[in-house]
Amino acid sequence: MKAAGPGLWLALTASGLLAGCVAPGDEAATGAARAAQQRPSYDIVLARLPEQAGGFSRGMTTDMEASAPGQGRAVDYATPARTGVAARAAIASVILYEHGQPVLTPATPAAVVTGKLEEGVAEATSPAPGRRMAETARHVLEVPGGAAMQCAVIEGTYGRSAMWQQVCVGVAAGRFLKVFVAVPARQKALLTEMDADAFTRSIAQAARG
Repeated sequence: MKAAGPGLWLALTASGLLAGCVAPGDEAATGAARAAQQRPSYDIVLARLPEQAGGFSRGMTTDMEASAPGQGRAVDYATPARTGVAARAAIASVILYEHGQPVLTPATPAAVVTGKLEEGVAEATSPAPGRRMAETARHVLEVPGGAAMQCAVIEGTYGRSAMWQQVCVGVAAGRFLKVFVAVPARQKALLTEMDADAFTRSIAQAARG
């Protein structure tokens, strides 16, 4: 086998050097593509959410992002009418938001997620006319194929009605994901198909794709 001549050697060397170089424009495009993959648009992620999950049916979507950047979008869910139980006896909100954070990964520190859970608890328990709510329990909800969700159970009263609520926070598609469920305590036992944990788990898996 003949040794490569100077011309061929130079050509191969130049080819190797060019292969190792990325033009600034190409590098920016690659970075943008990677970011889009890690944090898909709201439209893409919300399109993944199911029509039914854990006894809930999907409703309207509210876009807070348009007027308050970083606040994201919320999707309404509710239980349909059942024998002896009216429609919307239990309601839920699925909120995907950024709050000015860079792209969030599954390895986001638990402390960051806990901080957002604390905000959700504070919002649900803040004083309001006729409302007395308090956190009664906290648990980690495992989600197959992804990071766990951190959840808090909140109980109390709205007027004369005893209420049960759960708020869970985690990370999905590069953003924070908050899942809130609320149901009157007297209706909770009647809604045998409603499962707040199963609902939250299904939402997290769907949002993560």
